Amino acid sequence: MNPSHPRLEMIKMFYAFNSWATGQLIESLAQLKEEEWTAPGCSGNGSIRKTLAHLLGTQWGWFSWFDKSMSVEKSVALRVNPDDITVLEKLAEKWQQIDQQTDACLHKLSEADVNESWSATLPSGFSMTLPLWQLLLHVANHGTHTRAQIIAAIRRFGYDPGSYEFFRFALSLK
Repeated sequence: MNPSHPRLEMIKMFYAFNSWATGQLIESLAQLKEEEWTAPGCSGNGSIRKTLAHLLGTQWGWFSWFDKSMSVEKSVALRVNPDDITVLEKLAEKWQQIDQQTDACLHKLSEADVNESWSATLPSGFSMTLPLWQLLLHVANHGTHTRAQIIAAIRRFGYDPGSYEFFRFALSLK
């Protein structure tokens, strides 16, 4: 891949999609009964609520490192407590905070910034060095994967969570 190819606008578009899709997902949760939020069977983290906490906590942690408000050691320890998102309003409020942090970070970046390599050694001893654009795409892709786990769980309960395709999002921009 050509390292000088503009990536920032594509990344911003993918995070706009991420924001839209997570907002849609949160709205679709209104269909669920309380016991369905906490029932086992959601691949990934056990229940829909725990998987939602993982989804939010992962993006929050990464972007706390990307925006330099935390060290990588502190950011990997960030978690959203599932007990803090027991009602839809609290979940939506927490997502809004994370989404705003993400947006603010992305809008401060330049094309040169996303091409810079970032290095870290995690508390587990794992070391990495990757360009920021690859780390950003990793986090966005993680969001897509985790939303799909939650969507599948919602469908197993017999509800229609809607469509989350990028194509649908892109058409909504027209």
